[in-house]
Amino acid sequence: MSRLRFLSPHEADVPTVSPLRGVESSAFTDVSALGKLEIRGGIPPGAIPTGQDRALVVVDGDVRAERDRLLAEGYRVYDLTAALAALEIEGARLLRRLTELDLDALPAIGAVARGTTAVVERLEGERFRLFVPQELGRYVAEVVDDLALGLER
Repeated sequence: MSRLRFLSPHEADVPTVSPLRGVESSAFTDVSALGKLEIRGGIPPGAIPTGQDRALVVVDGDVRAERDRLLAEGYRVYDLTAALAALEIEGARLLRRLTELDLDALPAIGAVARGTTAVVERLEGERFRLFVPQELGRYVAEVVDDLALGLER
């Protein structure tokens, strides 16, 4: 079985490079360096459900220990650390302009920024985290920045 090492900066022992590195903004915090594991075959405790028997596990730092633990428990685990960009935004008003998802039903998967599929979770209060495909991360970051500027006016 291939581990798709190119998606895991931890496995390749290379520094994480954020797909949002060129977007400067006070509207979001770039947390793309978080470890991100897709789990199949069940939803472990603390994971973000993303489908039937599928979940996303977010790890602060190196994912290898968590990956190995989940593999030992019988889950299928895929390291998506480099495959997903992650942004944290503050404010329900901003998120409502970004998505039509029900903010009271988070975490959820849905469209943000006019059609980009994202996993959206509420952290605490009015702080939210969005996970989007890394190739669309810059676009979503720029949309968030534009929407935030519009709210300031």
